[in-house]
Amino acid sequence: MKHRVKALLIGGQACILYGAAEFSRVIDLAVMVSSKNLENIKTALYELEAHNIYFPELSEDVLLRGHACHFRCQRKSIGKETLIRNIGHR
Repeated sequence: MKHRVKALLIGGQACILYGAAEFSRVIDLAVMVSSKNLENIKTALYELEAHNIYFPELSEDVLLRGHACHFRCQRKSIGKETLIRNIGHR
């Protein structure tokens, strides 16, 4: 909601939202590739104190080639509501 990132929740966390009995500390997002959306997600990642842990860096070119970008969030307390507020909308 705060940064209006256009992304789709996929992977283990998506399964949990649908009621699966799975444990995952990882959040996988398929991000819409556009300059504005990347600006929004970079702002949200900054506020979540997320740092790139693998290469390549997050960029439009990298995502369009099909590469994944990995981040580790350093913020102490992050719940579903915090992620929804910082990344996008329900």
